[in-house]
Amino acid sequence: MSRFLSSHLVRGLGSGAARFHAVLALLSLGYLIGSLAMGPPLEGGKLTPSFFPLLTGLLATLLCGLQWWSAVRAAAASASDDASEGSSDGRRWSPELVLMLATLVYVLAFQPLGYALSTLLYVLAVMLLFSGLDRWWSKAAIALVITALGYLLFNQVFNVRLPTLWG
Repeated sequence: MSRFLSSHLVRGLGSGAARFHAVLALLSLGYLIGSLAMGPPLEGGKLTPSFFPLLTGLLATLLCGLQWWSAVRAAAASASDDASEGSSDGRRWSPELVLMLATLVYVLAFQPLGYALSTLLYVLAVMLLFSGLDRWWSKAAIALVITALGYLLFNQVFNVRLPTLWG
């Protein structure tokens, strides 16, 4: 039994989702290491410009590592189920690929559409991708709140001027 599980876990390491999340985790780790070179996050009890990149790098590395482990386990479980049932879900595009494409569209649309519209559409699309169309109106409201909080954080707290649709 242990040998059976370990062979499926090894197969899970080679899955597309596990490789995708491993690359993201390594990129996040590189970002974290780069942010450490920016200097201390606190000086004299005040936040420095390196605080936010350090926090982002730390959280991204942690979350990508957890996603990688989850993908490895899911692929191992799927390999175990497929071996016993011989099934396939028939999806044409993986959620990871769709997320990458949505992020590319977001990056390309950010400047011409502005922060508010592009971020609202991106957050809503990602939520619908991972949780389906049921209760879409509540997901739209959550996407609106996330967009507004992001605007307040960057525009009001960090004084970063975000692009707008009209100027």
